[in-house]
Amino acid sequence: MILTIRPGAQERESAIVALFGVGLVGGAVLNALSRRNLDLQADLRLSWDDPGKRSADLDYITQSLSALASANSTIRRVDVIWAAGRAGFGAGRAELALESEALKDVIDWTEGLRVGLGNASFVFHMLSSAGGLFEGQRFVDGKSVPRPRRPYGEAKMAQEQLVEDLRRDMTVHVYRPSSVYGFSGVGGRAGLLNTLLDNAAKHMPSRIFGGLDTVRDYVLSSDIGKFIVQQINKPVLASETFLLASGKPTSVSEMLHIASKVIGRSLYLKLDVQPSNANHITYRMGAMPRGWQPTDLETGVRQVARQLSLSFEARVQRR
Repeated sequence: MILTIRPGAQERESAIVALFGVGLVGGAVLNALSRRNLDLQADLRLSWDDPGKRSADLDYITQSLSALASANSTIRRVDVIWAAGRAGFGAGRAELALESEALKDVIDWTEGLRVGLGNASFVFHMLSSAGGLFEGQRFVDGKSVPRPRRPYGEAKMAQEQLVEDLRRDMTVHVYRPSSVYGFSGVGGRAGLLNTLLDNAAKHMPSRIFGGLDTVRDYVLSSDIGKFIVQQINKPVLASETFLLASGKPTSVSEMLHIASKVIGRSLYLKLDVQPSNANHITYRMGAMPRGWQPTDLETGVRQVARQLSLSFEARVQRR
């Protein structure tokens, strides 16, 4: 998805945002960007499985941006946001390899675009995963060393290394969110909270992996979207890696209690205790970046419940 930030009446320069992935976090970034003076230039479904089709899609984006630069105004800045990836926490190496190949193609495309738009400043934003990198670690901070325990975490660490090569030529921001929850829209990948609320409304059981005492750190997707847009709004500065967590550990049972309280009914659960998914992960509050403002968990759950309810009502009315 390519968006242009329109110049003011007295300006001759514009900025570009190229957003890859409009799922849970990518959609939140798009919502946060919608508050700016934006034009949607192109909305493409980039192929994640077919390298040849993906190459053609990226070539088309390049042509569109080149035409925009020559027809309208000078492009002063390009922000490329990688928020893509369909592979979940329990994904295997084959699925994760496809995701990494797609990221590599987007990185190569970004480098080529930078050469073609030589006067523009470039910033590459990559969504990684604190949970994948630090699974099983307690009190994670800026000095903690990633020690992945499964292919998902190993892939995220390798993807961060791919992005490292860009730091020679442009600013790179890597975001490491903890367990993300939020409203991803109809057809999006359902997270724990979405599944709990949706199944409760249907009087269906939700499968819970791991023990009820397993500690996680939950962050609202819209908070992440707002923070990334804050970085887009700032002047181009040094590269950084941001740990995005609440700093307030919450057990699975506490999350279930909050969800039940918010919707005002009991949850139907099917426990599937797997030691491999019962590792605690906690983060130090002091490791969070300046400007990061996580929403209180119960407040966030209420927001998501309201969005899910409105979405359900809209679907019913369309029938």
